[in-house]
Amino acid sequence: MTVSTEERLAHLEGAYEHLATKADVERVQANLERLRGDVQRAINTQTWKLVGVQLLIGGVIVGILKLL
Repeated sequence: MTVSTEERLAHLEGAYEHLATKADVERVQANLERLRGDVQRAINTQTWKLVGVQLLIGGVIVGILKLL
């Protein structure tokens, strides 16, 4: 049984439907960049909150030591 060139080509084209296009890859890259920025902002926010809590604790300790 021989398969025509057209049938072979149609079979090959059908196999590529699940592959990502260049636009798909660019969209994923853009989303990753956005997420990277979101994560960096969250890290910065948490870092400054931690610094603030540490300063607050230091102030409380200094205040307690002054009372003693």
